[in-house]
Amino acid sequence: MQPRATPRILIVDDERNNRELLEAMLNEEGYILVGAESGEAALEMVARQPPDLILLDVLMPGVDGFEVTDALKGNAATRNIPIILVTALDDRAGRLHGLSAGAEDFLAKPVDRAELCARVRNLLRLKTAIEDARAAHLVAEAANTAQTLFLRAMSHELRTPLQAITGYAELLEMGLRGKVNARQRNDLGRIVRAGGYLQRLINDLLTVARLEGARPLHPVSIAVAPMLGEVEGLCALQAQAKSLRLTVARPREELAVTADAERFQQILINLITNAIKFTGKDGSVDVSCNEEGGLVLFHVADSGIGVPHADIDRIFEPFVQVDRHLTTPSEQGVGLGLAISRDLARAMQGDLTVRSIEGTGSTFTLALPISVSPLPQGQVPATPTPTGLAYQRS
Repeated sequence: MQPRATPRILIVDDERNNRELLEAMLNEEGYILVGAESGEAALEMVARQPPDLILLDVLMPGVDGFEVTDALKGNAATRNIPIILVTALDDRAGRLHGLSAGAEDFLAKPVDRAELCARVRNLLRLKTAIEDARAAHLVAEAANTAQTLFLRAMSHELRTPLQAITGYAELLEMGLRGKVNARQRNDLGRIVRAGGYLQRLINDLLTVARLEGARPLHPVSIAVAPMLGEVEGLCALQAQAKSLRLTVARPREELAVTADAERFQQILINLITNAIKFTGKDGSVDVSCNEEGGLVLFHVADSGIGVPHADIDRIFEPFVQVDRHLTTPSEQGVGLGLAISRDLARAMQGDLTVRSIEGTGSTFTLALPISVSPLPQGQVPATPTPTGLAYQRS
């Protein structure tokens, strides 16, 4: 950081003796001191080289101190220069007039040196703080602009190949490239659905960055058993790749929740894939559910690394990733999954909580309202076209 320039103070008074007295009082403070003998001269000097602070006499012939203050504070280029009005007037109306015009402070003649130095130091310190804050704001705006450009470019680069993947998978699924057997059609369907899930992740990232709007939630009655079966199929290969045992227990009796189908699936997939990510080889991930107090509780328990007690609350904050070094670069995300999942759960009148013991494992519990009108057994609502993260209900 470059050293700050020595503060430059303009002393304005039509009496030369008064200017020299103020200069003598401030001389030992190390400031650059310049003088002006009239209001008109002061305005010209400020226009050529704005000072860091102005000591301004009130009663001057021609343009007085009040008028100089009005002119400077009415100009965007000079309104942030601190002004201390110096006057022999001690009446309340005069002080209010000066403060109303925008002056930062008042000093009564005869001026006390200690008081003068203290007020000048304080105003210069305040001006520096304001300038630092303004500079920090500009830096933050520049960083935000860079982030926006990066995210837009990234979304384009991701969406283009993703569209090709899902598009060609759909062509194969339709049999346009040759006959497809039932197992192949099932696998191709999962590729398409996984592509849709990745598309939703891209949309969520952009929505959190406020680049795209969110769609409202559309709560419907969703049968739990078929949804769990669908999610198990989407996550099974990832578990197998790490030699993990993935167990998804279906409810014994017909059970349904009221939720947005796409977002319900998104939360479950996120919880299961997170559990797989942070569970070592030959570990286990168990998914179960039960009814309690008008809610259906979905438990995703793993035998993984667990979460330190101090980080339990932080894991639900956007862009926070605890123990990032425990995952490979290909497994690392942007730290939005849990934050988005909890917000979505709460938007659907539910919640997302966690219990964890470091070194032993974690259990995430998704709570959603139970539905009294389930869909027919085996039916899963069609996944709507993803358009972004939504926090409001329709």
